[in-house]
Amino acid sequence: MPMRAVEALALLKRGNNRFMSGLVRQDGQTRADILRLFEWQSPEAIVLSCSDSRVPPEIVFDQKLGELFSVRSAGTALSPSLIASIEYAVETLESRLIVVLGHTNCGAVQCAVNTLCGKSAGSKNLNLLVADIHPRIRGKLKQPSKDLEIEVWLNARGVAKDLISRSDLIARAVSIGQIEIVAGLYSLTTGAVVFD
Repeated sequence: MPMRAVEALALLKRGNNRFMSGLVRQDGQTRADILRLFEWQSPEAIVLSCSDSRVPPEIVFDQKLGELFSVRSAGTALSPSLIASIEYAVETLESRLIVVLGHTNCGAVQCAVNTLCGKSAGSKNLNLLVADIHPRIRGKLKQPSKDLEIEVWLNARGVAKDLISRSDLIARAVSIGQIEIVAGLYSLTTGAVVFD
């Protein structure tokens, strides 16, 4: 039976506390674990996070093989293939929790802030990436906040809403209580994750 969303969130919170304290788990990464997971996976949560190398979900939440379904993109920007990856985990793997994890000082969010006036981000693909972020932050602040914390929260919360509006499958799963979506913010200075 799949883990309930509230239980999965509690596991992630405990894992982040272990990560911050330096008392991380030593289990879940042996040859036996590899073999145990060979035929099937049943991740407790889906985590959509930024591609930033300083924010790997498995480490930040002290989780091991098979425990998280991680989907990453710069600035947690959405694309059809990224949404489809999440849909797969919801539909096939029966994960009950989606976490949209932003982080302070996000370079992609900074790039989106810098290009709100129409300036190019540097390439066609980068322009598409920041165009996904722009509506979530446009007109919200006169000046960037400290460590971009407010902009990143706006983006993470907006992505959580956009997953529902851009995916009938996810919208249906949320409406029947099959899954829950929460936003979180990782601090690059403390290692702590704060959830909505």
